[in-house]
Amino acid sequence: MRDTKIVLILLAILTFLAIGFVLNLLQAILVPLVVAVFLFQIFTPLMTALRARRVPATLAILLVLIVVSAVLVLSSWILYSTLSSFSESLPGYQQRLTSFLDNASERLVAALPRLRQPIDRFRWEEALEISSVTSMVAAGLGSFLVFFSDLVLILLFLVFLLLGSESFPLKLGRALNPRHAERVAEVLHNIEEQVRRYLLTKTLINLANGTVVAILFASFGVDFPLLWGFVTFLAHYIPQIGGVLSVGLPTVFLFLQFQSPGWALFVASLNMAVQFIIGNVVEPEVMGERLDLSPMLVLLSLIFWGWLWGPWGMVLAVPITATIRIVCENVRPLQPLAVLMSASAEPEEPVASEISPAPAPASASEP
Repeated sequence: MRDTKIVLILLAILTFLAIGFVLNLLQAILVPLVVAVFLFQIFTPLMTALRARRVPATLAILLVLIVVSAVLVLSSWILYSTLSSFSESLPGYQQRLTSFLDNASERLVAALPRLRQPIDRFRWEEALEISSVTSMVAAGLGSFLVFFSDLVLILLFLVFLLLGSESFPLKLGRALNPRHAERVAEVLHNIEEQVRRYLLTKTLINLANGTVVAILFASFGVDFPLLWGFVTFLAHYIPQIGGVLSVGLPTVFLFLQFQSPGWALFVASLNMAVQFIIGNVVEPEVMGERLDLSPMLVLLSLIFWGWLWGPWGMVLAVPITATIRIVCENVRPLQPLAVLMSASAEPEEPVASEISPAPAPASASEP
C-alpha cells in the first residue's frame, strides 16, 4: 500500500511536468487560443444580441470579427506609437536621473562630510540606471506587440468558436439521452455564464481604470498617458502585484519629469487614490466576493503561468485560475478543490445544478 502511494505521487509529479512541458512547447498556439476563448466569452453577448434581431449567423459572426479586429488593431497601433516615443525619450530621463542623484549626493555630503569617501566610491548611475529598467518594461510590452501579430490566428480560432456556439447544444442533446443531456447542458450553461460575467466585468472595470488614469495623466501634462493607461489596464488582471506596478512605475517617471517633487507627489497620490477606489471599492461592489481566490494560489499561478508563457502568462494566470475554480464549483466531485482554491473559509450557497452520477433507475417491481 505504501509503495502504491509513492508510485502515485511520482506519477502525479511526472504528469505535472509533462503537462508543463507541453504547454510551454505549444505556447505559440495555445496563447492565441486562450485569448480567443476569452474574447469569445466577452463578445458572445454581442453575438446573441445580433441573432436576437434576426441577423443571419454569417453576418453576425462577420460583425463580431470586425469589432474584435478593430479593438486589437487600434490597441496595437496605440501601443506601438507610444512605445516608439517612449524609447526615444529614455536618454533624456537618464540625464534627469543622473542630475537628480548628483544633487542628492552633494546635499548628503554637505550634511554629513564623513560620508564623502563612500559616496564618491559608489556608482549611483550604474546602480540606478533607468535604461535597464525601462528596457525590461519595453521588452515586456514589446512581447504584447509580437502577440498582436498573431491577430489572424486569434480571429481564426474565434471564427470556429462562434460557428460552433449555436450547434453545440443541439449536438449535445442528440449525443446523450435526454435526462443526462439536460443535466450536462444546464451545468455547462452555468459555467459559461459565470465565466462570461467574470471576464466581461473584469475587462470593463480594467478598461475604466486605465481610461481614468490616462485622462488624469493627460490633464496634468504627464508624458505618455496612453502608455500608463494601457499598463494600468493590463496590470490589474494581476491582483496585488498589478496595483503596485501600475502605481509605482509611473511615480518614478513623474519625479523625473516634473521639477517640483511636491507636484509629482500630488499627481502620484491622485493616481493611487483613483486606482484604490476602483480596485477596492468599485470592483468588489460590482463583482462581489464569489470569485475570490486564495492569495497563495494567485501567487503560485502567477509564477507557473509566467514561467510558461512569459508576460502574457502572468496576465492570463488569474482569469485561467478563476475559470478552473468556476468549473470545480459546478462539478460535484471537484467542489472540495474549489473550496481549497477560495480565499474565504465560509460556506457558499450550493450550486443549482451540478454534474454528479445519475440516480439509479427504479426497478419495475417498485410501486
